[in-house]
Amino acid sequence: MMGNWQKAIAFFDEIGFSLDNKEFEDKLIAQKTICLLELKNLDFDYIFNLYVRGPYSPVFTTDYYQHGDEFKNNDTPLTLSEDEIATVTYLDKLFEKSPSLLEIGATYGFLLKDVGMSAVDAYNIVKQEKGFYQDSLIAKGVSKAKQFLFEPTSDDLEWLKNEVRPWQKAAIASMRHYG
Repeated sequence: MMGNWQKAIAFFDEIGFSLDNKEFEDKLIAQKTICLLELKNLDFDYIFNLYVRGPYSPVFTTDYYQHGDEFKNNDTPLTLSEDEIATVTYLDKLFEKSPSLLEIGATYGFLLKDVGMSAVDAYNIVKQEKGFYQDSLIAKGVSKAKQFLFEPTSDDLEWLKNEVRPWQKAAIASMRHYG
């Protein structure tokens, strides 16, 4: 069984990442990036399961070992759609190819979307399992996963507008007094 490894290469090429399968950090970045893209409903035909360092796909691992030169040289005939480019660019902007943030974010997202845990339970599991990371880094990785995976609904945006309106009015009023 193979996944869509050429599609994975096209996504990596778009963000300027080449996967050297001899480098642990490269493999971690690759696994978590593809997992997050799968969680965002971009299908690569890879199944992920939770392991010590977060979501991991044995089939994806097989693919990047069997096609090591293609991954290292970003050699693929595929091109991405505008939506795919926008999605992977946004992911890269948020996570900046940081292995730790990707590990935290992919683990949190996997627990929420694949396992079906509540946000609180997923966060607690991440804190427990990733306790070797500082709390601030865990909070940052979880926040980035939320930004990437969950777009606010119109109801969310309306609630937020009503929630911050008093603060905005107070800020404007204080600027008039001190401006």
